[in-house]
Amino acid sequence: MEADILKDVLSRDPSKTLYHYTTQAGLLGIIRDKHIWATHTQYLNDAKEYRHAIDVVTDVIDKRLADAAGDRHRILADMAEGVKGIESMNVCVCSFSEDRDSLSQWRAYGGSMSGYAIGFNPLHLAEMVRREEFYLAPCLYKPAEQIAVIDALVNKVFDQNMERLHNGGTLVSEYRNGSVAAKLILPQGGSLAAYLHGIAPILKDKSFAEEKEWRIISRPLMCTLERFGFRCGNSMLIPYYRVRIAHPDLALKLDEIVVGPTPHIDQARWAVQSFLVSQELEKVPVEPSAVPYRNW
Repeated sequence: MEADILKDVLSRDPSKTLYHYTTQAGLLGIIRDKHIWATHTQYLNDAKEYRHAIDVVTDVIDKRLADAAGDRHRILADMAEGVKGIESMNVCVCSFSEDRDSLSQWRAYGGSMSGYAIGFNPLHLAEMVRREEFYLAPCLYKPAEQIAVIDALVNKVFDQNMERLHNGGTLVSEYRNGSVAAKLILPQGGSLAAYLHGIAPILKDKSFAEEKEWRIISRPLMCTLERFGFRCGNSMLIPYYRVRIAHPDLALKLDEIVVGPTPHIDQARWAVQSFLVSQELEKVPVEPSAVPYRNW
């Protein structure tokens, strides 16, 4: 049962268009360069996001520790210790919404008068993520749903650790890089931290449920990778990773572009349509926002 829950939460393919809200610069860069930027989890707008998942995990383990003894207590204590400080790992995420015309998204990401919602074809986006060996998953907002996932994760890792302990084995994990297999000695608490990197970015506070968010979630990344970079932020450098959204054998596929609230909607639509023609995407529809938002 636990394995089914964990597999399901990170393997759901989107069934409809997913929208990435961005500015003029974002629209131009994404379509020209055929990359979308995924930001390090510790440099998102809400710095507490990742911490929320760790708090849920810690709470689940603490409740089990209260009734545990002997090997069970030792393993659970190691698991609790093993998730401390994992926020610093280079895990990057990129956000999308099922909502094509959201007032809150325009305000947060669209700029003052020139935002766009890029509508990505769901099958195309899922294929791009698979090629990167990343995840594409919907965020979970309901506390009961979050606890069920974390319970399943803790159960899985706890059982793995107990089995290794009883078999006298070392905590070792095998991974593959192409056709080469290697073995890694797992950190304290076994593979809990490794699994949590994929789960934590989709556990969000219920107050954000209206965003209907999906996220691309990277595996832990080396900062020396070619597509790992740094950009200027308001108060510090922001680490990010450039995720490919097209390949030579698979052209970029967009379902539509929505032009956000602007005092010059006709000119704005025409400019986007002309830009798309220049990028050989002339068949992509360009639609205006219907949100009665005025910031001018």
